[in-house]
Amino acid sequence: MRLKVNGQSYVQPLTVLSDPRSPASAADIQLSVKTLLAIRDNISHVSDSVNRMEWLRKQLEVIQAMLRPAKPTEKPEPVIVEEGDERDSEPPAAPPRVLGDVEEQQRVALLAAAESLDKKLTTVESRLVSQALRDSDDKYFVEAYGAYLDLIWLNAEVGSGGGDVAGGADFAPTEAQLDSLKTLETEVSRVDSDLKEILQHDLPPFDQALEQASLTPLVGAVDKR
Repeated sequence: MRLKVNGQSYVQPLTVLSDPRSPASAADIQLSVKTLLAIRDNISHVSDSVNRMEWLRKQLEVIQAMLRPAKPTEKPEPVIVEEGDERDSEPPAAPPRVLGDVEEQQRVALLAAAESLDKKLTTVESRLVSQALRDSDDKYFVEAYGAYLDLIWLNAEVGSGGGDVAGGADFAPTEAQLDSLKTLETEVSRVDSDLKEILQHDLPPFDQALEQASLTPLVGAVDKR
């Protein structure tokens, strides 16, 4: 331990002892810490992947809205409380621009490509975080939660607990918990591979099509990790 007071440094050896009430050996604690650090790193990695896919899908959502035919909107009638509250007359809306045959074919093809890419990203993302969790805080176990929440619960089981999980910080991880971590790491690795396939083979031609249509390519697709 190092302490500095009034410009003077003091150094004293410090030994950290485990709780004497804990049944775990030093080796058990080391394995527990190693496992928890691995779980933490996997949670961070999965979070980064999900955030990346969500950002790409948000851009695709905007592109799809731009490419779909505009729907007529009706303004609600104002509530007339007194004379003079009547809505002022407005000029008619400009008619939508009529696309030529080539432009219309380009729009249809680009919309189909955007929908296909969005579907692929959604399918991959659902293996990390379920649709039920993305939509709301689901409590009914309507579908598999995905690797992210499984890692969260595993972290609670191996660590100090969470929710209705007591935790096991005073013990070495069980074989079942270590096997679960290996299974989840394998699934995360497979998701990484599938996402890489999409980004390397599906995204470049889509971005090229966007540029040909004078639209901005997707941002955030390059893996900087």
